[in-house]
Amino acid sequence: MMIDISKQKVDGNCPSCNSKFTVTLGQVSRQETIRCVSCKEEIKLIDSESSAKKGIKNINKSFDELERTFKKLGNLKL
Repeated sequence: MMIDISKQKVDGNCPSCNSKFTVTLGQVSRQETIRCVSCKEEIKLIDSESSAKKGIKNINKSFDELERTFKKLGNLKL
C-alpha cells in the first residue's frame, strides 16, 4: 500500500484547558485515551458511529485499487 490514511494527523482541543493536541486517525478509530500535555487531563478519543474506522477502511481500499490500476497501466504494451 502506498498510502495509509490511518497515519493522517488531525487536530483537536482539550475539553478541560482548550490546549491544542494532534492525534492520528488511527488513534481516533481505536478510541485511544491520550493525556493533555498542558493540564495532564485524560482525553478519551471517541469515534462516533465508527466513522473514522469506516473512512480509513474505504479510503485505504480506494488507494489499493488505484495502485493496482497504475501497475496494470505500467504493464500495457503499446
